[in-house]
Amino acid sequence: MYDPPNATVHAHSVYLMRTAADYQSCNLKTAKLVASVTQGAGSGFEFVLRKRKQHYFVCGERGGIHCTMGQMKFVVKPKSSACRDD
Repeated sequence: MYDPPNATVHAHSVYLMRTAADYQSCNLKTAKLVASVTQGAGSGFEFVLRKRKQHYFVCGERGGIHCTMGQMKFVVKPKSSACRDD
C-alpha cells in the first residue's frame, strides 16, 4: 500500500525483478510491473506468490532512482515448509 502521487508525495510503482542480480543492480529491463502508481492507493494491491522461491520487488519510477538509493526495494522469502492452521 502506498499513496498516489500528489504535490507532496513522489510517484511509486512496484516491479518484480527476474533475478537477484537485477535486484541488486536495479536493472528494470526485464522486470514486470505488478502495481502502477495508482494501484497502491486505498486498500493497496495484492500479489499472490505462485512459486516457493525468493521474490524481488523494487520501485521503478524515475528510472529506478528509489531502488538505486536503496530505499524502495524488498525481498519476500516464503517459508520452506507449508503453513498449517492450528
